[in-house]
Amino acid sequence: MKILRILSFAALAVLLTQCYPEGPEYYEELDLVYSNYDPNYGFDSKLTYAIPDKIMLVDDDLVNGGEANFVKEPYASQVLDKIIVNMADNGWTKVEKDENPDVLLAPVGVEVTTTVYYGYGGYWDWWYGGWYGWYYPYPVTTSYSTGSLIVTMVDPNDLSPDGKMRAVWGFIVNGVLSSSSADFANRVSKGVDQAYKQSPYLNK
Repeated sequence: MKILRILSFAALAVLLTQCYPEGPEYYEELDLVYSNYDPNYGFDSKLTYAIPDKIMLVDDDLVNGGEANFVKEPYASQVLDKIIVNMADNGWTKVEKDENPDVLLAPVGVEVTTTVYYGYGGYWDWWYGGWYGWYYPYPVTTSYSTGSLIVTMVDPNDLSPDGKMRAVWGFIVNGVLSSSSADFANRVSKGVDQAYKQSPYLNK
């Protein structure tokens, strides 16, 4: 598995460095939630989604061309369960990836050492069978690395000429993967809930 390109999430980077010019004092200070979406996408007509049962890590191994690593348990399940609850609360139905879902959710954790990009991309062979990533029809931003969760919603039936899926929504919970085991669940819960709260267009 390899990184094909950096897909950037730059305005948030400026915001974060302005807030913490000398670096954050506590991880909780980095719990900013960023979300964005494609305003031209017809969310109202979409009802089903699929999501993997693992969360891929964008880490030094992956960036350097190695195999994918994944967020460890029980942390991955806590994140995925919270996303699934929020999708259900917003009227979406979870299906398997081979049941023709309207959208796919692609969650990743970022643990790269760089402080420039929360970028990711590449093949998801381990789950979807070798698709070529996605493209953004709307402006996206980046932020520096503190151990973030990034979730992207893509439409598998809306492809660009070079075979990339259309990204229609996404969010970043900044710094949550840096949590201790004692406060991880609480920070994940608050961050994911906030991402859906500030995305009312997802509600059915």
